[in-house]
Amino acid sequence: MTNAELIAGYAGPIMIALAAAMLINRRAIVGVITDMAKAPAFIFLAGLLTLLGGLAIVRAHNVWSFEWSVLVTVIGWLAIVSGLARIIWPDRIASIANRILSSENAITLWALVALTLGAFLTAKGYALV
Repeated sequence: MTNAELIAGYAGPIMIALAAAMLINRRAIVGVITDMAKAPAFIFLAGLLTLLGGLAIVRAHNVWSFEWSVLVTVIGWLAIVSGLARIIWPDRIASIANRILSSENAITLWALVALTLGAFLTAKGYALV
């Protein structure tokens, strides 16, 4: 098993679970995110954890190739950038979150993207395809 498969095996099911929560229990998820956006300290802590996760992914798999595993690298780098943004600009991130939450179409789109990407990563991580 490669590092990409191992990471995909973790990231895929998490993305599926988050997408399912967003699609099935939208009001509760919107409430949770809205409450979190009101607390810059929480956004800062989430940034630290996101940065840590991104660094772990990139340290284990920083491979830029023309195959599916490049998604793992891209996800790691996006997590690093996202974590840094949350740490540096927690207030700006809160306002962006509030704007996204005001649109049900945006929430549905994010959930469908996460569901599709999560299903793909899960399939690759567990050698289903």
